[in-house]
Amino acid sequence: MEAIEMSEITRGATATGRMLGPAIARCGWSVWEWLARPLHYRAVHHLHVAAETHDRDRLRTFVAPTVSVVVDSGHGGPSGIRVVQGFEDASIVLEHGFTRTADVLVDERSVNNQAGLIITRAGAPIASVAVDFTGRFITMIWIRLEPAGLRHWNSV
Repeated sequence: MEAIEMSEITRGATATGRMLGPAIARCGWSVWEWLARPLHYRAVHHLHVAAETHDRDRLRTFVAPTVSVVVDSGHGGPSGIRVVQGFEDASIVLEHGFTRTADVLVDERSVNNQAGLIITRAGAPIASVAVDFTGRFITMIWIRLEPAGLRHWNSV
C-alpha cells in the first residue's frame, strides 16, 4: 500500500469543508423550519382557542407583550391599514375577531405557506390571518379582510 501524507488528507477535508459550508447552513435552516413547523401550527391552534374563549391568561403564555396586530381592509391604500400594538389592545382585537357565531367559522390552515387561520362566513372566506414568530412567541399577526386571493381558494 502506498503511504498518504497527512497534509493531503487535511487539504482535501479543508477544501470540502469550504464548499459544503453554505450548503450545510442552508440545510440547517431548512431542518430548523421543518422542526419548528409543528410548534408554530400548535401555537396558532392555541391562539385560536384562547382568543375564541376569551382566555387572556392562556394568550399571555405564547403571545409576546409587544405583539402587533395589522388589520388590512383589503381595499388598498394606507387608509385601509390599522395597526394595534401591545398585548392588551391586541387581545381585544383577537377576541372580537374570533368570537364564535352561527355562520362564521375559523379554520386552521396554511397562509403564505405558514401556520395561519382562514375565517369564513357561509362558506366564503372573509379574512386570512398570518402569524409571525420570534422564538416561541407570536410577535406579529397579519389580518387581511376580504382577501381577493382567496376568491378561488384551492382545497388540498
